[in-house]
Amino acid sequence: MANPMNQLSELTQFGESLGIIWFVLQIAVAIGILYAIAWRFILRPSAYKDIIEVWDITAGKILMKKDRGRWVEDKVNQTGCYKLLKDKKATLKQPRIDWAIISKKGKYKYTYLKTGESGFDYQQLEPRFDTDKLPELMPLADIDWAKHSIKKAIEKKSLSGFWNENKGSIIFVTMAVLTLVLIYWVIGFAAETATTIANSAQSQADKLGEIAEALDRVAIRLGAVATNPVGETPPPGV
Repeated sequence: MANPMNQLSELTQFGESLGIIWFVLQIAVAIGILYAIAWRFILRPSAYKDIIEVWDITAGKILMKKDRGRWVEDKVNQTGCYKLLKDKKATLKQPRIDWAIISKKGKYKYTYLKTGESGFDYQQLEPRFDTDKLPELMPLADIDWAKHSIKKAIEKKSLSGFWNENKGSIIFVTMAVLTLVLIYWVIGFAAETATTIANSAQSQADKLGEIAEALDRVAIRLGAVATNPVGETPPPGV
């Protein structure tokens, strides 16, 4: 029969293993949060090296905004586009470098004119300082990228089905069910181990009680024999 002390030791080791796993998960979550913060505020902005000054006229008046930009390459399709840090919808052509103003640190500064809400309604403004002639504008709408985006949208719509429309819910429900199963297994294992230990302890106690009763009966018999020894001759006059 299993030793209760061994089973208690196994349960303790199991609890310690769960504590170690929980501690490792906490460290992993903390590292993930720190990396997300660093990526959001340090790593990602540092990749957008070009300085962009946006003149937004969509509200009927000029609003000046600051942004950053860079060229992003699509390795799958061997294409690329110019992206902005703050306007995630912006998908533009590479601006003219000869229209850039170079800073002391060697960074390029461009001036954009935003005329609409889509990601293509941008134009590059020529940095002209001649008052006799208006600066030129170059549209930055990437027609090829727009055609590619429309094609991908049509393919996604034609291939959309139950899985594509509900995969987020399916994954969430599956993870929830697996988590509940794991919790149920851990609770069941602990309860089963505790019940086994309790039963073993009760069984050992019962056996010790039987042994004590047997010893009591032996002691009673030995006491009776000692009071009237067998074969001893009583003294004269008795």
